[in-house]
Amino acid sequence: MPVGSVLFAFVIGALICVVTGANPIAAYAGLVCGGLGIGCTQGENPALQISNTIVFFIPLVTTGVAVALPFRAGLFNIGAEGQLLAGSVACCAIGIKFADLPAPILLPMVLVGGMAAGAIWAGIAGVLKATVGAHEVVTTIMLNYVAQWLVRFLIVGGPLELAPGTSKSHPIGAGAQLPTLLPADNSVIIFGLPASVFRVHSGLFIALVAAAVFAFLLWRTAFGYEIRAVGQSQKAARYAGVSVRRTIVLTMLIAGAFSGLAGAVQIAGVDHNLTDKFFNDTTGFDAIAVALLGLGSAVGIVLAALLFGALHTGGAIMQSDAGISSNLVLVLQALILFSIAANFVGAIRRGLPFGRRASPELPTELPPAAGLMTEAAVPPPGKT
Repeated sequence: MPVGSVLFAFVIGALICVVTGANPIAAYAGLVCGGLGIGCTQGENPALQISNTIVFFIPLVTTGVAVALPFRAGLFNIGAEGQLLAGSVACCAIGIKFADLPAPILLPMVLVGGMAAGAIWAGIAGVLKATVGAHEVVTTIMLNYVAQWLVRFLIVGGPLELAPGTSKSHPIGAGAQLPTLLPADNSVIIFGLPASVFRVHSGLFIALVAAAVFAFLLWRTAFGYEIRAVGQSQKAARYAGVSVRRTIVLTMLIAGAFSGLAGAVQIAGVDHNLTDKFFNDTTGFDAIAVALLGLGSAVGIVLAALLFGALHTGGAIMQSDAGISSNLVLVLQALILFSIAANFVGAIRRGLPFGRRASPELPTELPPAAGLMTEAAVPPPGKT
């Protein structure tokens, strides 16, 4: 299904190019060059393009995990963006307040602080869901707006503003910054360019560890079993002695911690301060498509994040080389998500003679978002 959904999106994207008078081959060649550094003909540096893709890839992995984990519990965490922003704010506040501390102390502080802020932000929705039945889709969406405007308040005339009219915060201390994988030195030439232009940082390892922790938690721990049991059926989980309320709250707390970590890593590894760009950031929303395309598995999330990172990076090259608006990338992302949600690929496969099942089979494990259409999406009863 994931491969079919991607192919479906690219076919529709090619048709859009043709209808609008653009060359789909040139468009996709620009995307491949910009995202993967393959087939570049306009003087682009392949290593730089891969580096930029990895920079986009890092937060998508961690936020993708933050969306996928609640999916397994039958919850739809639309609030990864707000949780990421909460983690970014906490990272900045700690990194500015304690800027003089050495890196061995300050760096763990900003990362843990970001995780705590994200966990609190998601925990609000989790507690409301578990106690009064407030739907997590509504509460997390509203909390996204609160986080966005909180960022605006803090950096535009607020306590973190660098100077009047700047719309950005003070930079975090040097000890709060994640080191880059290549030396940040213009005198060192690597792949034909100064080493400082390659922005890949050690947050890459944090993201990969986060994906591994997600897989271990889900499939190798008792709590992971409880998460999956609640996602399959709240009634059955409750009958087996699982506290549904506790599972919902803890799942949202852990998911928020992953998103908050993504925000802290983005500040510590790339931006080093809060700016207006975070008001329009879409990483947390892209994470929904990443989690769905990855089918809620760690490996799938990593691969989906790589695809979306390549699309983000390739859009600019596509626009400069082929003269096609980079907004086509957003269309492709939306089509991928739309295809998965509508299950077009599955419907087409079942319509083909060789795609039909000869006999009924036992039901397989529910897909990551299946809980949205089951009793798991219904507000829990008075007792768990």
